[in-house]
Amino acid sequence: MSILVLDIGTTSMRGILYEKDGTPEYLARRESHLIFLGDALIEEDPSDFREEALSIIREITDHCRAEDIEAVAMTSQRSSIIAVDEEGSPLLPCIMWQDTRNRSICAELSKYNDHLFQLTGAEVSTVFSGSKMTWIRQNEKEIYAKTHKFLNIPEYVCFCMTGEYVSDHTYASRTGLMNLRTGEWDPETLALYDVDPAKLCRLVQPGETAALITDAFAEASGLPKGTPLIHCGGDQQCAAAGQGVIEEGSVSITIGTGGFLMAACRKLPDVLPSGLIFNRSCVPGEYVMETNVLSCGAAFDWCARQLYGMDRIDYAFLEKELNKENFVSSCLVVPYFSGRGAPAWDPQARAVFAGITTATRRSELFKSIMESVFMEMASQLDYFRRTTPVNQICASGGVCASDALCQLLADVCGTPVYITEDPEATAFGALMTALAGRGEYASLEEVWEKLGRHERICFQPDEERHRQYLLKQKEMNALYESVKRGNTQ
Repeated sequence: MSILVLDIGTTSMRGILYEKDGTPEYLARRESHLIFLGDALIEEDPSDFREEALSIIREITDHCRAEDIEAVAMTSQRSSIIAVDEEGSPLLPCIMWQDTRNRSICAELSKYNDHLFQLTGAEVSTVFSGSKMTWIRQNEKEIYAKTHKFLNIPEYVCFCMTGEYVSDHTYASRTGLMNLRTGEWDPETLALYDVDPAKLCRLVQPGETAALITDAFAEASGLPKGTPLIHCGGDQQCAAAGQGVIEEGSVSITIGTGGFLMAACRKLPDVLPSGLIFNRSCVPGEYVMETNVLSCGAAFDWCARQLYGMDRIDYAFLEKELNKENFVSSCLVVPYFSGRGAPAWDPQARAVFAGITTATRRSELFKSIMESVFMEMASQLDYFRRTTPVNQICASGGVCASDALCQLLADVCGTPVYITEDPEATAFGALMTALAGRGEYASLEEVWEKLGRHERICFQPDEERHRQYLLKQKEMNALYESVKRGNTQ
């Protein structure tokens, strides 16, 4: 028997058929089609997600023994939002998680930050979907009146496959509307955001069967009738699990479009410490601490397109470009191409370049941009250290294909960086969650012990380079504060 994992990322959707011993049998992939409208407005046609999911599953069932598929396990990006009517038909394009049209609403709600943080585990942010719902209520009143449910992408795909409106606690903890401790929609928070709870999904634990696929979807996709669909949790929670970041002491860094840093938290303190986001874990009843960098892989892609004029990224060439610069760059960059993420949210922040001369090479500017992204991650690791030790970094994502960038991350953070040999850590974490949720193993720890990818590549930090980056990190933060003060005067 096998499990089909559907992994819905920001730039692509992947389907991987796994044997139950963790062996990947088949992979199908489809690229996403983001629509950039200017002024940080980012959308996608909701039909893309339905059609891509169906196409991926159809390809897998055409190439493999469909009758052996025991379940579909789903993990996804977490905070994009789709408004649907009573028939489940989208009323607007999907508002993506990076979209900041809700920034004025967040600015108004920020006066409640301290209180909301203790209730929901997060301060107000343009990323979280609750304020996107508020934006629709205030700016698209007729749409809001017709809205039957607000769905994130996995909730929408779940409806397309099963006809049911179901979510899990990991996604709900990324709305800003769920009480983190009770795992229920919070009445006080809903009132502040002015969101009707009837427009939200029923919640289940990650790893729990959300619903069974419909006969119509089974016929269209080739899946066996009655196949269970399992919500396995958000992509960052699953990525951490897929890297073995289950116990305290390790930090997962997933380097995709954005960079997401996550560590395990078994039990919440009575008073949540500031500077972190607390979400529900893909382990039922447990939590994760999180921060993020909004531009990471996106900054890398920007360099490829704008500095090197690439339509398709040539990773081997860019690796050589990075290796040309065997020193700490004299250029200084503030890396907020898409605003500043947690813990000091600033959607208005933008990238800043300094220290550039006529002697500055393109390769040096490229490296300095990636240095700045990793220095922002190093700053955020300091917040984790206030709550838990940080002994190692477990990194995954497309950027980790570059040895030069992995070594740079270790040097900047002053911490060993371990790279799993499995490039699909998110999908593997979803598989782990599904197997534990279905009772195949007693716990997520046991799944990791038995099936985990324990062979890893280690990049040890250069201590002298790290000392240099500590000084440069202070200069970067000072430059940001200087520009910020200038913009507010």
